[in-house]
Amino acid sequence: KTSQRQVMTVQGSVEPDKLGLTLTHEHVLVDFIGADKVDRNRYDADEVFRVALPHVQRAKELGCRTLVECTPAYLGRDPALLRRLAEASGLHILTNTGYYGAGKGKYLPAHAHSESADQLAVRWLREWKDGIEGSSVRPGFIKIGVDAGKLSEVNRKLVQAAARTHLQSGLTIAAHTGDGTAAMEELKVLRDEGVHGSALIWVHAQSETDTALHARVAEQGAWVEFDGIGPQTVERHVELVKAMKSNGHLARVLLSHDAGWYHVGEPGG
Repeated sequence: KTSQRQVMTVQGSVEPDKLGLTLTHEHVLVDFIGADKVDRNRYDADEVFRVALPHVQRAKELGCRTLVECTPAYLGRDPALLRRLAEASGLHILTNTGYYGAGKGKYLPAHAHSESADQLAVRWLREWKDGIEGSSVRPGFIKIGVDAGKLSEVNRKLVQAAARTHLQSGLTIAAHTGDGTAAMEELKVLRDEGVHGSALIWVHAQSETDTALHARVAEQGAWVEFDGIGPQTVERHVELVKAMKSNGHLARVLLSHDAGWYHVGEPGG
């Protein structure tokens, strides 16, 4: 332990003021085949490295210094690949622990349904303390996913497990969140677990049309992430950011592209 705050990257811990311009939600590789079929043998890591590296290098040329890679376990998380890309590009890259419950559970391993929140937290904390899959790469945040609307039983359990992991590790929780209703429920679960709202990033907040909910979530200290920025969405994103500025919550806004990745199963990714 150190006396000052640290951010855990795939190459080790760094001081927060070394992160520079940070893209808070991106992906290098994703495999949507489902938790029961996902396997590293479905792709050639050397090919993915060759395909992805120019894009990562271009991001750095344009001023990016840190990339938060949000692909969770059972959706194609590959810490060894990310470390290779970080070493080759000079970018800080973060990976994660946690499970993705959105998509009606397609990307959840079977044990996520049967185990308790405490048992899941033990798994995630083991990665934080000992490294992912026997490697020295440790997660820099927790990634979960929940569908829109009221939380299902398994999604509620994922939020509880994330809260308990946060309390032991200090890791921030980035939650793919279907809508504002789900975001408000996540915050309530966190409160019940004794976790402050500032531990939560509401991922994909731009998909919620009621901007009052953005403000309500920010008022509880949570981060409101408008990702999916692209040529067709810039004007809407500007309006979302202006709305947050006008209500005094600009300091709780995060921005990113979530713009694309190597698609496992497609020729050349």
